Amino acid sequence: MSGRRTRTICAVSLMAALAPALAGCSDESGTPSSAVSRASAAVASSTASAKAQLDKIKGGSKATRDVTAGPVSFNGQGRAVARLTVTNSAKRTASYTILVNFRDAHKDLVDAVVVNVRSVAPRTPVKATARSHRELSGKVTAQIGTAVRY
Repeated sequence: MSGRRTRTICAVSLMAALAPALAGCSDESGTPSSAVSRASAAVASSTASAKAQLDKIKGGSKATRDVTAGPVSFNGQGRAVARLTVTNSAKRTASYTILVNFRDAHKDLVDAVVVNVRSVAPRTPVKATARSHRELSGKVTAQIGTAVRY
């Protein structure tokens, strides 16, 4: 898969994943339209950040099957933490950029993060950690949205 196509797929996946969660964001004094505006701005910012990271990837290929997410725990600040295991299925050492989606008990997206893992040797499991950007509570699961090997 070409690097440009992979970046486009990842950016669109991130937008689609974050839009439902962010559209429900509101504060006590905000109107629904202002909440949608803030959500749109947040999605655009997150997409730009992910796109910037993915733009650095040359000749990447989709490798979502190489990455698994373990159970979610919470650190002292209430942020969700998930251990990732990356096992390179290619014949050469490679690096990965991984989109991790955090979902609540209703399967709604509550946060998404991008994790970079460098220099993964073939067939050698490497551990990484995904941490939510904000405090989360309740039953939260981590899911691999997209992984790109390069």
